[in-house]
Amino acid sequence: MKRPYVLINMAMTLDGKTSTVERRPTDWTSPTDKRRMIELRATADAVMVGARTAETDRTSLSIPDAALQRRRARRGLPPHPLRIIVSGNCSFRDTIRVFERPVSPILIFTSRRAPQAKLDRLARRPDTHIYVAGGRDVDVPAMLDILAREWKVKRLLAEGGAALNWALFAAGAVDEVNVTLCPRVFGGATAPTLVDGAGFLRDRILDAKLLRCDRIGQELFLRYRRLPLSSG
Repeated sequence: MKRPYVLINMAMTLDGKTSTVERRPTDWTSPTDKRRMIELRATADAVMVGARTAETDRTSLSIPDAALQRRRARRGLPPHPLRIIVSGNCSFRDTIRVFERPVSPILIFTSRRAPQAKLDRLARRPDTHIYVAGGRDVDVPAMLDILAREWKVKRLLAEGGAALNWALFAAGAVDEVNVTLCPRVFGGATAPTLVDGAGFLRDRILDAKLLRCDRIGQELFLRYRRLPLSSG
């Protein structure tokens, strides 16, 4: 079965950072960026984040707009997308905001490193589904196969963070990247970037094609399509 079309959507500073070294929630993008994020989220069958993003951003991964919910209904979609948390060891708190709003199923993808007691506790939550996919880390192809086969996900939006983005890129699973470039500088060698992880060697660097660039105020909204790796 064909895997989902995977989009990444994130905002970053002029120096390529997606958060400060403190990795705390910071309201540093414009209302326009926040609106575009919700509109893009409303086009997806499922929205996915890593555990740290789920904790620090206090995101519900829902659609807080009745008009967008009605638009989804006209397309035959539920009001809110599936909500997915990816965590190799399920170290996130049980009190994250995703669990506060039972608006759509929550899927948790983890690995065999996750403590069984934590998995059992999470599985007792209403409409929460646990998938152990991978040994040390979450197996991205296996995860995408489950989403396509069991949940009929065709369009999957990833909203960070850097470790999850790297896992998706490393698996060759990213089709599109939406970036808001903001007029800020955070600095910090340990501050997260758009993509962290081990990084590609020079002969494996990925290329992308710019599909669209919009300027609104002091921000640039960029849309890229990932190009296939050249065999030459």
